[in-house]
Amino acid sequence: MAKYVCDFEQVYSIGEKVVETATTLESSVATYASKIESDLSTWSGIAKDSFSKTNSEQVSVAKEDVTYVKELGEFIKAASQSIQKLEEELATLSI
Repeated sequence: MAKYVCDFEQVYSIGEKVVETATTLESSVATYASKIESDLSTWSGIAKDSFSKTNSEQVSVAKEDVTYVKELGEFIKAASQSIQKLEEELATLSI
């Protein structure tokens, strides 16, 4: 008889929520970057260059973080499925 290691559906659901949140963050970062670039189009000079450079670096960091969070969510989902599959295989063994 199988002993439950974890609630697979709940863990998988959490992974989906993490991916969903990362997707929302990704959209927010893209919207932010687009709006800032639009606002900067009226600027000129050193201030624009300096702010634009720093902003681009921060947007890049945010995008990297979003990618990491998405990958984490996918890992959680895959781990849940792998653990469930292994537990099902172990449950069929007769020792």
